[in-house]
Amino acid sequence: MTSRKLLLLLFYVLCLSPLASMAQPEAVAPRILVQWDNDIFAGSDRNYTNGARVAYVQDLDPDQSTHNFLQNLFFNLSGADQDSPLGDYRYDREGTNRFSWGIGVTQLMFTPDEPSALTAPDGERPYAGWLGLEFSLHVKNNTSATSVTLSIGTTGKNSYADDAQKWVHENISDSEVYKGWDSQVPGEITVNFHFDHKSRIDWLQSTNDWPIEFDGYSEWGTALGNLRTDAYIGGLLRAGFNLPETYTTPRVQIGSYGHALFSVEREDNHFSAFGFIGMRGSVVLHEITLDGPVFRDFDTGVEREPLVGELLAGFGMRWKNCDLSISRAFRTDEFEDQDENQEFGSILFRFRLPW
Repeated sequence: MTSRKLLLLLFYVLCLSPLASMAQPEAVAPRILVQWDNDIFAGSDRNYTNGARVAYVQDLDPDQSTHNFLQNLFFNLSGADQDSPLGDYRYDREGTNRFSWGIGVTQLMFTPDEPSALTAPDGERPYAGWLGLEFSLHVKNNTSATSVTLSIGTTGKNSYADDAQKWVHENISDSEVYKGWDSQVPGEITVNFHFDHKSRIDWLQSTNDWPIEFDGYSEWGTALGNLRTDAYIGGLLRAGFNLPETYTTPRVQIGSYGHALFSVEREDNHFSAFGFIGMRGSVVLHEITLDGPVFRDFDTGVEREPLVGELLAGFGMRWKNCDLSISRAFRTDEFEDQDENQEFGSILFRFRLPW
């Protein structure tokens, strides 16, 4: 069976089955999330050069007896169960857990600096692409939120990174076409679990009555699989007017994306405007686009850096049921002898469906 046929089979089994049991409380509409990362916003075209995601997020009925096998499995992995010692540490037991289920499609692409290079020159990032499906459960209450995500995808030609970049360069950006995609990291089916936990910074809630409000969250998480294995810690702070109760990961990150987290969204404030700044530090044990596939031999020509830091800043706004944010991220070297730190911009658009 080809990798393409296997991915289609996994799509039907894991995606369509959960959709059939996505019961939700009345009057809570599902959301669509569209995200785009690109280094063109930073005036470059190299390394992590593009990331795109489209996701669907829908609230689930709080009655766990209505959840299917996969949703209950993710809930058990979240640690939010009443009998979990970790849950006692991370969750306010006075609050009521709420649930969301997410399904997303993400594509990532990476290139060296020089478009005409048929193979990545020494010290430059190898050609690589990844295309995958994400299935996630989000458990949240008044103080904390946990996301557990299963991602299934592929590197190589079936990621269609070559086709996507060529189409964009020829039809939108009028940029030079990269010629070395035949040397990209070869195809391998990836299976990854991602865990992300956010905790509200409580003392910032005292600013709710100020003309300019402040809020934020601390965050930690981990990923395990042949796509990426890492652990990270970080946080994000916001300041603005009528801050929406929507805490969003501004850039594309498998395992975390924007939706209402700690409390019910404010229905009485129709317009919000805010700025934000965030930081993150990661310990990276494996990254398929830098280390190569696990189950086949391939020399990427680079050595992965085990410690990576990131700083991001941006602004956002909300009008009724639509959210928009624009940000810029600065990331330290991800491999040895990298010429410059990575910079890229991100756009996020989130909206509620009218039903």
